[in-house]
Amino acid sequence: MNLIYLLTEGNIISVKCEFFASRQACHNTNIINSVRMKKLLIFPIIIALIGCSGNQDKKPDNTFYCFNNCVRTLPNAPESMETQAALIKKTGFDGLGGHMSEDYFQRRAALDLAELKMPELYWNFMITADDKVSYKEGLKEIIVDSNNRDLLVTLFLDAPLYTNNKAAGDKLIAAGIGELADFAAKYNVKIAIYPHTGNYCETTDHAVRIAKLINRKNTGVTFNLCHYLKVEGESGWRETISEAMPYLFMVSINGTDSGSTKEMGWDRLIQPLGEGNFDTYKVVKFLKDNNYNGIIGLQCYNINQDCELALTKSMKTWNEYQKRYRGEGKP
Repeated sequence: MNLIYLLTEGNIISVKCEFFASRQACHNTNIINSVRMKKLLIFPIIIALIGCSGNQDKKPDNTFYCFNNCVRTLPNAPESMETQAALIKKTGFDGLGGHMSEDYFQRRAALDLAELKMPELYWNFMITADDKVSYKEGLKEIIVDSNNRDLLVTLFLDAPLYTNNKAAGDKLIAAGIGELADFAAKYNVKIAIYPHTGNYCETTDHAVRIAKLINRKNTGVTFNLCHYLKVEGESGWRETISEAMPYLFMVSINGTDSGSTKEMGWDRLIQPLGEGNFDTYKVVKFLKDNNYNGIIGLQCYNINQDCELALTKSMKTWNEYQKRYRGEGKP
């Protein structure tokens, strides 16, 4: 076994050395349990070398998938679900999100054939005029089919009568999602509140408040960069992510512009990853520095570029992020 020694003020401590294994720098050693030493000898050097070795595997290795809108709203997207899955595979993504507007079972079959994941499914959830919970039918059947398949159901919320009374609206929504979450838990499916511009829940902060009311382990929130910039502006995103971290199940990213983002249209707020003058890498780095291991989705809504070109650009940027983070790691 390859070992190195940390020589401290009191003892020599044996430590497994993997960093030097390939160079056989730690060979012909014996385990020394306790040898009294008078002073510190080479401890700082050894610690520096061990720290260097620890950064070798640092990278944003989260599941990175495309939002479903990449094949619904981008020009020249393939038409069939099978050819769409083939494009997602070709461009290097881990999977494709599902959407309430399409046949889940057909989409799942196409992704399975291409050996791709469906990490997330986008669905509606609302409180009706008579205070009833409502969402498009078929969701529970989908949850059953997704047993132990790491599916996250993201819910965008509507409660028209409670726009100006969110204290009451939040309680009704929390009760309804809590029931759905209890059902989903039996199949190891997670639920997350999806803040969306113009809906009942527009901000991650509001989503976290509702998640706290729901108080289920399989229920959390998402952080969506484009919606955050549209609703709240460019500042404060680090604090928002930090507060949401215990509940954060998904983050969506994309290329975007910096500046007066509340006034910008979606053509500037949603671009291929790597385009725009906002540095999206710093969001990814902040997530990884704070041990975020959840899924990351590529937002693609209405990008006015050829579908394959936009996805290829975005994956190229993601790979560059990986390389960059391996070099930087945590501060």
